[in-house]
Amino acid sequence: MEKKKVLLLYILYLVSTIILLFGLGYIKNWDNKNIIVGLMFFFCYVLSSKFKYTLLILLISFSILSFYFPTGIIYGKPTEAILGSLLQTNKLEAIGYLMVIKYKILVMILFICIQILIYLTAKNSKYKFNYFYFLIFLFLYVTSLFGISINHHRLNEDAFLKNLITSSKIIHRQKIEQRMSLGDSSNIKIESIIDNNDDTQVRVVIIGEAVRKDYMSVYGYPHTTTPFLNSAKGIFIDGLVSAGPNTQLSLTRTLFRADPSENIIHWGINIVSLANKAGYKTYWISNQGANGWGDDVFFNLSKLATQNKFLKTGDFESGNNDDEEMLPIFKNIINSNANNKVIFIHMMGSHEPVCSRVGNYKPSFKIYNEAGCYVATIEKLDLFIKKITEILKDKKYKLMYFSDHGLSVEKTTIFHDNDLYEEYQVPLFYLDSESKEQIHIKKKLSGLNLLDIYSTFINIKTNVTDHKYSFQLASELADNIDPIIYWEKYKHLSTIQKRQPPVIDIETNITKEILELKNNYTFTDQCISYVDYVKIAFPANPQIYKIVGWAASTKEKEPVNGIVGSFIVNKSKVIFIKGDAESRSGVREHFNMPKDTNSNYGIVSFLDKKYINDNKENIYVGYRDKSNHYYICSKPYN
Repeated sequence: MEKKKVLLLYILYLVSTIILLFGLGYIKNWDNKNIIVGLMFFFCYVLSSKFKYTLLILLISFSILSFYFPTGIIYGKPTEAILGSLLQTNKLEAIGYLMVIKYKILVMILFICIQILIYLTAKNSKYKFNYFYFLIFLFLYVTSLFGISINHHRLNEDAFLKNLITSSKIIHRQKIEQRMSLGDSSNIKIESIIDNNDDTQVRVVIIGEAVRKDYMSVYGYPHTTTPFLNSAKGIFIDGLVSAGPNTQLSLTRTLFRADPSENIIHWGINIVSLANKAGYKTYWISNQGANGWGDDVFFNLSKLATQNKFLKTGDFESGNNDDEEMLPIFKNIINSNANNKVIFIHMMGSHEPVCSRVGNYKPSFKIYNEAGCYVATIEKLDLFIKKITEILKDKKYKLMYFSDHGLSVEKTTIFHDNDLYEEYQVPLFYLDSESKEQIHIKKKLSGLNLLDIYSTFINIKTNVTDHKYSFQLASELADNIDPIIYWEKYKHLSTIQKRQPPVIDIETNITKEILELKNNYTFTDQCISYVDYVKIAFPANPQIYKIVGWAASTKEKEPVNGIVGSFIVNKSKVIFIKGDAESRSGVREHFNMPKDTNSNYGIVSFLDKKYINDNKENIYVGYRDKSNHYYICSKPYN
């Protein structure tokens, strides 16, 4: 029996070691030296089994480390970019992140269960305390997590906690640098005005959110998503590559001067300070948060403007304000006396959750899925820009628009995917009240050069920007064939290989099989169920409803087997709506089931409004078995 226990422990040690290397990001950036790290983890387990307290140390510390697993599996070992994105991104981007990692959480749960099993299996082993073994354990434990320096030679240079601490220090230093130098524009020198005859009264910079250019018909999307922009007079550049895959990483290297060679950001050189230095009145209008996890730097930037106005007084999700609410504020600024002004507008745009961005807007098509919501937000953006130009119609104006990054867009989910090529493909265009034609320029440009384009947009040459970058001269620029981006570190766009074409069939109904049943159904108490809610699935399409519930077998308390779905039971007929199983860990915990068991208790169905009535009691969930018989689960919880 003792031999079997030892064999089981060694198998668990090996499995845990592999999961540690996988979850902490060593596999993602594999180096043969990491074999030594794996051996250190393994022998930490072996030696820990000799002492109860060392077993407890590993149980607690390794279980805590496992919370990094979902991130490590996707992105690798911690760097300031990864840690900064986790700590500084806004809360809605965090929701998008959770959508990406949801299945990786199972690895974390499995690992913690294994650690508990190791502790329970080994804790009763009887060994005499041995200082030599304990010191070896301590050396391996510290070296595996923190690394160690001997005669100025480091062992395990990329130790997980060492990287974590180093990255945290870098982020802390950046915050101090930002706070100290954001308002210091002493390094900016205005060398000259580019065009002395430029009598533009208003310049508008619109910072878009989460917009991919391949969903805009002005850039070739087959559905007419940008009817106004399709014929607008100006310059449309096809080829801008965002500096980073999320708001924080992109805009800190777009709105500020970034130096990739030194990996530093010159906070004092930014879009507001440049305009202030040139003598413009500056205004910042935002539909994003005035404070919060990742909004601080942009809120602080806005305070450099002559005036700033945030629709939300709290953080990013402290309200669900529509971008159109910025229009009256914009109009008031336009009607004020000063003409020589630069107005910055920071939109919510197409930020996830995308369907909530549609609001009361009525798109030109019916929305049946998440991709449809995304396309609707592009239509809504086009209308927003049209309304901006209508407010400006009596002024001589110049307007530039760009987006911070794109998103991964699928029919059922929309989220951030930092390894997706299209995440970096964003629109850049320029409208001018004096323009007579629409010009398209296919030119690859780095988002790191957007500050240069902006400086010529506000008609100045400076010592900190390159005046050869301008909308008017864009066709003469050499193609930046492989632009630099920032994710984890500065690297070239060519390192991003994953591709995703835009969703074209946006009007494909997400509803599945709907059948009227005859006699091939049974009300059964062999399974129990609960209907959580029945509501409109997409705000812009009140015809599509969503039914969410769960079901479990009565005896085993496990998810039901078969084709799951919802049932609408009326006196005269029973209708089955085919659905999808969904993970519901809360239901599993309710039944006290082990964490490593199947948690697909959830059942989600979509259907047309005509099938819905106000009586929730008539709606059930259940399943269809292999013989095409339908089972309607009882509802003791309703």
